[in-house]
Amino acid sequence: MKRLSLAFLAGWFAVTAFAQGLYWQSKTTGTVGEFSSETFAMPKKMKVVHQGGDGSIIIVRLDREVVWTVNPAKKEYSEMTFAQMEDMAKKAGGKMDAAMAKMREEMRKMPEEQRKMVEKMMGGKMPGMSAESDAPVQVDNTGEKKTIAGFGCTKYVVRQGDQVLSTLWVTKDVKGFAELAEDWKAFSRRMAALAQRFAKELSEASLRIDGFPIQSEVGGVVTTVTKLERRATPASEFEIPSGYKEVKSDLEDAMQEMEEE
Repeated sequence: MKRLSLAFLAGWFAVTAFAQGLYWQSKTTGTVGEFSSETFAMPKKMKVVHQGGDGSIIIVRLDREVVWTVNPAKKEYSEMTFAQMEDMAKKAGGKMDAAMAKMREEMRKMPEEQRKMVEKMMGGKMPGMSAESDAPVQVDNTGEKKTIAGFGCTKYVVRQGDQVLSTLWVTKDVKGFAELAEDWKAFSRRMAALAQRFAKELSEASLRIDGFPIQSEVGGVVTTVTKLERRATPASEFEIPSGYKEVKSDLEDAMQEMEEE
């Protein structure tokens, strides 16, 4: 579930809705191991398929404000509405923010050498845990260029003080990228509410970047698009398959696990 959730987060973070549709393959490496995924995007619809294991699928329906998690191996699915996810976040977010604020305050009291050592140990697992986490989040266009998956990309760095929160290689060469972009930007902002405060700031900062992220690195996890093409996906691909049984969502348990880590 955690691996699929990361693939899903990488997908909604990068995607913009396309009138014709878009399909891409990506590879994720880092602290979560290594895995691949496929993403299908149409206006107000997105589907992320995890390659390997049980082939779990996440379907996002902006038009219905719902997220389905599908398990083809068991022919089961679970459903969470945006409202339910936001309610969960409100209940957990206050406690999480208070705990992180207390930890940052304790870190400020440490001798500088000890504080830097703790930040180094925690930084990869908990971006935003720097003692400088009250500093504003900013986006820097480094001007550095390179080609990834056939696309000319520019390097952007999202930082908070001296701490790098994410690194993005972004291209403007994806045809039709700007079409219906606001739908997915709005979704990104709503999804950011599911995590602690720094994630919202990180998401909003990243939305100021103009272009499609071909490669992103967040918290030691690197996701790279390896193939991308315009493709129309049938509406039926964004529906629950016939005969699947609804089960209780495990998203709440996954969120709690991520917070505990």
